[in-house]
Amino acid sequence: METLNDRTLERTDARSYAFWTRDTVRFSDIDRYRHVNNVAVATYCETGRVEFAEAVWPGSTAGEGAGWVIATLTVNFRAQAHYPGDVAVGTRVERVGRSSCTVVQGLFKDEVCFATSEAVIVWIDLDAGGRAVPIPPELAERLLAEVRRPTVSAEATNPG
Repeated sequence: METLNDRTLERTDARSYAFWTRDTVRFSDIDRYRHVNNVAVATYCETGRVEFAEAVWPGSTAGEGAGWVIATLTVNFRAQAHYPGDVAVGTRVERVGRSSCTVVQGLFKDEVCFATSEAVIVWIDLDAGGRAVPIPPELAERLLAEVRRPTVSAEATNPG
């Protein structure tokens, strides 16, 4: 298992995230068994991913010029979560490529990690026909720094 400054980078470990976003579990987020449903989990992931991307590179999700689009999203459901309450979404970069990066997340409610996710996001340029293009060097450096030691933070605090 990988370690970073003697911390295990397990996605279910709240200590492995520096960036936190909060969201609210809405009544409309539950299924007929009163569990938070899969669509709501994907939405919580999106909230955290977009807020993280904007913290690292403001304007990168605006939909103008160059910016991020999501290519894949994989979610692992690890425990049940229920209405009502808040969700804490921890987000960090795990890998940086030429034109994409992998963002991982842990979703916590009542201090329990109920889901983890992995998303591949791709840097595209609308002025280049919406094709994938290399990540700008300054952004790539910031992302690589986050892989080595997550430091970007938000006002929200972790669940622990």
